[in-house]
Amino acid sequence: MLTDWVLIARLAAELSERLRGARVRGAGILNDGRVALSLRSRGAPATLAVDPFFSPPMVTLENGDAGVTPGPGFGRALADSLVGMVLGSVSARRHDRLLKLVFRARSKFGVSDELVLYLELVPRFGNVVLAKGERVIAALKEFAPAAPARRSVLPGHRYELPPLPERPRTLAAAPEPDDRLQRPIHVYRRDGGIVAAYVSPLDSQKDSSHTLEGSLLDVFAQLRAQHGLSERSQHGERRRERLFRRLEERERKARAELAALSEKRRYAADRETLRRDGEEIFATLHARPMEERAASKDRAAALFSEYKKLGKSLPHLELRVRDLTALLASIETLRWETERARDEDLADVEAAAAQLEPRQKSARTRAAPAKRRRAALEFRTVHGSRILVGRSPLDNAELTFRVARPDDLWFHAQGIPGAHVILSRDDRSAIPAADLSTAAELAAFHSRGKESAVVLVDYTRRKHVRKQRAAPPGLVWYTHAQTIAVTPKAFE
Repeated sequence: MLTDWVLIARLAAELSERLRGARVRGAGILNDGRVALSLRSRGAPATLAVDPFFSPPMVTLENGDAGVTPGPGFGRALADSLVGMVLGSVSARRHDRLLKLVFRARSKFGVSDELVLYLELVPRFGNVVLAKGERVIAALKEFAPAAPARRSVLPGHRYELPPLPERPRTLAAAPEPDDRLQRPIHVYRRDGGIVAAYVSPLDSQKDSSHTLEGSLLDVFAQLRAQHGLSERSQHGERRRERLFRRLEERERKARAELAALSEKRRYAADRETLRRDGEEIFATLHARPMEERAASKDRAAALFSEYKKLGKSLPHLELRVRDLTALLASIETLRWETERARDEDLADVEAAAAQLEPRQKSARTRAAPAKRRRAALEFRTVHGSRILVGRSPLDNAELTFRVARPDDLWFHAQGIPGAHVILSRDDRSAIPAADLSTAAELAAFHSRGKESAVVLVDYTRRKHVRKQRAAPPGLVWYTHAQTIAVTPKAFE
């Protein structure tokens, strides 16, 4: 798509028309890796997202706030520099695939400031560079001069525009119509997907369906959805497969250890035989030859020592068996979380699965940067109750231990993996029976028993729920529960 400078110029014109005067409210990196600016344009939120490494490079304008987080590195530099500034202009470099966004701000003392964000939309060599004057402040992709290219992009260095692409002489001599930036976009589709778009008809796409579109940004949004959803699905499936393999390997090790512990427990349970053998040796010691008595005493002492050792080991064995049983339950829960998680929630499941691995005392782990959490899955009943449903292990822990109040009701499908569900009322009045049933139906629907005709759901006050020791987020113990049998049902 973005392989012709005319399309870049058309894109610049549309962005300038829609966003000139927009104020930057946030900047950074989206969960899918795109560079993004959260803007306030004409009183409404919008997100300008750039994927310079997509093939072809992609720029989209999305309604609303897409959840921009500064994060470390370039995202943080972008947020620190641009938040609060106003977009003054958007322009394109003639015969190049480069967008120039100029941001301006004025201090309370009347001193103006100007920063430029360059979007280098070159296939396979894309980049996003923030500059002040001629100096680079930060770049998404930094590089030093290297043969054959002499250009560098490093903070503090002078910013040099990318070299213009070579133009065929036949094109150089051809006239360039002035109205191409105002023409409708010719969009070509095959099997429902966009395969090409340009400001003029394309003879090479005669076998494709053809439509005219008024906005290039809208075409890019369609193309992003077309490719992005497919890529996210494939990428997500690969991540799920890796997660399943990790969980399967952890389960294999846990079951092998459990089998070994069972053998040790069986041996320890038979320790009375050792005590009886030792007592029998002492009881018959007087009848043994004198030269054998010393060895017999040593043998009896060894039996008694082993008897005591096994007795002391039993509590530790029982504790480890209990921990491994809980671990297997955690693995089963995370296997279900992996199955149900959306792509954007897989990181939560991966983080929870990492906690199942044996901890290395000497290993130093770097805390992951806090990410902006999505709004909870929330429902409001006709009776005024609020129902919240966890989407992932971290969501479950967040809802239960940070959002829910002590006397709110907490729901979970009995004995099977499922989401945490919270039911509360803002006025703290009695909860209607219909709302209690609705919350239980949602807990059943968001559980492994979703396809069952009837699911048992436990519910209790949140104050009776506590975290499991040394377990991943969302694994809990609870008491004072009541049980209700419901048919799994989505909120209506």
